[in-house]
Amino acid sequence: MVPTTFIWTPLFRLGKAYSHPSVKPVERVVNAPDVQSQKPEIPIALSKVGLVNVVKEVVFNGSSRPYNVVASINVYTDLPYYQRGMHMSRGGEAITDIVESASTMPIHTFESLCAEIARRTLELIESSSFVEASLKGTMVMKSRSKINGRVVSEPIKVYAKARIERASQKVVHTVGAGVSGMTVCPCAKEMVEHHSAELLKSEGKGLNLDDSLVRRILELVPVASHVQRGFGKIVVSAAQPGVVDIYDLVEMIEDSMSGPTQDVLKRVDEASLVRMAFSKPRFVEDVVRGMAYSFATRYAQKLEKSARLLFSQTNYESIHKHDVKAELRTTMGELLESLSHIN
Repeated sequence: MVPTTFIWTPLFRLGKAYSHPSVKPVERVVNAPDVQSQKPEIPIALSKVGLVNVVKEVVFNGSSRPYNVVASINVYTDLPYYQRGMHMSRGGEAITDIVESASTMPIHTFESLCAEIARRTLELIESSSFVEASLKGTMVMKSRSKINGRVVSEPIKVYAKARIERASQKVVHTVGAGVSGMTVCPCAKEMVEHHSAELLKSEGKGLNLDDSLVRRILELVPVASHVQRGFGKIVVSAAQPGVVDIYDLVEMIEDSMSGPTQDVLKRVDEASLVRMAFSKPRFVEDVVRGMAYSFATRYAQKLEKSARLLFSQTNYESIHKHDVKAELRTTMGELLESLSHIN
């Protein structure tokens, strides 16, 4: 049997890329048909067509706070019944043009960036009646820990969107943030406290433990409950960009839960975090209501009443096989009206 000989030809020699001598780059295409502009076989208008999951690094150098994020960007437009396809490369061109220039342009917020991408796409795709550009990514935010005062880096989910209508040139901006935290179940804590009080009274009869002393003991010593890791989110849609600060949203979301989460915790830090969280037990519903109240208090005079709001909290249960979620979708005006009876 004759052995088979394999001849390996390296594609890179002396640091230079190997290219086949018969292949030449295409410099230009002359008189090629515009297939996207052809009439479709089935003339039906489409409500949304676009590019999704275009990953880019977004950097704002002109901002007073760092807003750097690796984001997934989507760009959508509509498609008329007489056009076969969207010119996808034009949407990609708009994303690249704006994102690559963001560090030198007067753009300081994620929703403003989306608006610039939408405007550029609207210029390039003349058949569209609207363009919607959205962004979703993870921003690493440096802050001072509430547990031990250290400077920590926390991953924050950021959301942004801008929709522009060609006829009116009206732009609706959306910005939001998502943060992880922890909640302590109030119901389980209450039941364990009640049971513990009964045990103290029955087992400590010779210790003169009256009701007031038992209550004081249970106030000082955290009793058991079950703990959930939660994810809170606030998203705001309004006409004006830059009014809502992502750092504000992060603070309100974290404060609405029982306690924050943190990567590095020493033993004394863990003890402090547990005591903090167990002193403020929260249902998933409590968290959403807390976010809404804090937001209304802080932004009542800054946002128009037509601004659309989303408050959402998901708790990943520890003792159940399911998770729980609560959300509130409302407008600024409706929220203020619902809170008007609170003193």
